[in-house]
Amino acid sequence: MYENFNYLDDRVDKQLKHYKKKTTWLKISYSLLFFIQVFAAAALPLVTLLSDEIAKNVIISLVGVTILICQLLFSTINFKEQIQESKDIIYYMETEKYLYLNHSGKYAQKNTEEITDLFVGEIERTFNNFTKKNIRPKRKRDIEFS
Repeated sequence: MYENFNYLDDRVDKQLKHYKKKTTWLKISYSLLFFIQVFAAAALPLVTLLSDEIAKNVIISLVGVTILICQLLFSTINFKEQIQESKDIIYYMETEKYLYLNHSGKYAQKNTEEITDLFVGEIERTFNNFTKKNIRPKRKRDIEFS
């Protein structure tokens, strides 16, 4: 079934690279936004020492907008949940890949085609479970007409 398609190289390794890059990007973005927010909050007391009222008001407004944007990004992106989910996917895929390559665990004592089918099925089932977990159900509106 998978003769012309090296599933391990074409799908699993590319997905592992993708999720590792995603995890790294999310960690860097989270850290950068966190430090920007902390720096902006720490700069507010220093800005109040400025003598010019117009410049001081403009700078305070810009710092406030910066903090607001950081908070907005934190609340909409859910960095920690996405990082944890990516780590879970990486862990599961690396475990399955290890078991598959060493013919151990559930892959022991089976022929090559059964092993490949089982491996592909496990990986696809994992992706389906993670995507179903991420899809939020639509909210039902309970409107009663009298």
